Amino acid sequence: MIPALVPIFSLLLSVAFLLLGHGLLLTLLPISASSLGFSDTQVAFTGSAYFLGFVSGCLVTPYILKRVGHIRSFAVLATSYSVVVLIFPWLPDFWGWLLLRFLVGIAISGLYMIIESWLNERSNSENRGSILSVYTMLVMIMIMCGQQLLNLGSVNSHMLFGLAAIFISIAIIPVSLTLTLAPAPMNNVSLDIAKVWRNSHVALIGSVTAGLVTGAYWSLAPVYAKSNNFDNAQLTAFMSATVLGAACFQWPLGRLSDKHDRRLILMYMALAGALASLVFVFLPLIEPNFGGWPATIAAFFWGGVCMTLYAIGLAHANDSAGPSDFVEIGSAMLITYGLCSAIGGPMASFAMNVMGASGLYAFASLSLFVFFIIVILRRRQNVLTDPGENRESFQAVTDMAGPMVYEIDPRNEKNNAMESNNASKL
Repeated sequence: MIPALVPIFSLLLSVAFLLLGHGLLLTLLPISASSLGFSDTQVAFTGSAYFLGFVSGCLVTPYILKRVGHIRSFAVLATSYSVVVLIFPWLPDFWGWLLLRFLVGIAISGLYMIIESWLNERSNSENRGSILSVYTMLVMIMIMCGQQLLNLGSVNSHMLFGLAAIFISIAIIPVSLTLTLAPAPMNNVSLDIAKVWRNSHVALIGSVTAGLVTGAYWSLAPVYAKSNNFDNAQLTAFMSATVLGAACFQWPLGRLSDKHDRRLILMYMALAGALASLVFVFLPLIEPNFGGWPATIAAFFWGGVCMTLYAIGLAHANDSAGPSDFVEIGSAMLITYGLCSAIGGPMASFAMNVMGASGLYAFASLSLFVFFIIVILRRRQNVLTDPGENRESFQAVTDMAGPMVYEIDPRNEKNNAMESNNASKL
């Protein structure tokens, strides 16, 4: 493990600093928007702009890389991100924030793609799984740590924006000083959503559901917490517990899905997520001051079942895919997830306008319950006689990444080897 990480240590160090700043902003921006007087719907639309920027960045970054290479592209995007962050406090306007959050989405998705392309170039068949696991855990851990930085100051001051910009700027230093050769330019992201649909209706609908639910969460969960009078410490614990739950539940649920029909696991996860969401609808009615341990524990389990849907759905999509389709399917799933994340926030905000803050989790519960019903109907229509036959083993991935993460995945290495062997036989 350690020998494989030494050549990419400077890159991982840059990832750590970058995600400290980004993790802080994921929670800071919705709260700051709300404190500036943005309505819940406006806050949701700024979140949608972020996800639309993320998808746009996935499509344009390969062209930037081909023009100036990995190191200069990283420096340009990280500097741009840092500048945009510093502009936020000076432009307290909805339309300005809409544009700025769109630019943030472009910058972070481009940075993710550069990082993942670099990791792919420095990995091989022996260490791909280890490198992907370290990267996935590093992303989640640093985002959780970044969220805790919210406790260092007031959301109404400029200090936290400056702190986020500092960490993002520091991320440029390790990559710029590395002696490791930068990798070759990446390929453009290829999309074929129709292929995913042909391979698995459940996987694509699962990606849509996961996007709606988690997009609404990242856009509005801090607003939900503030509306229920969480203080900063309670809010950051609430947000971090959700990410921690996703990190802790992903491997056990993934391994369980290796042994059973993955649709069955997705079905029960959706039902559990719908019920867990109802806890956040009714808990404020039962206990007005629930922002401490009750909210943190509930958030941990909610994140465990709701924020792992995407990874299990991706594994199911690839179970019936051809050897050469892995990266293409993964990219299509991620883009679908990103587009639906952009829709989820505004939809949930309408529920919040009707029901109050609890409307966020009422929307999540309804979305997950509809998916639960769809999976039941799909399993009746399409019975798998041997769900474990010819399937790939589950590999933990994070939905907070770019399409190039599928290049690192060891399942892609295995699929490439199978394709080479088939070609040699011909």
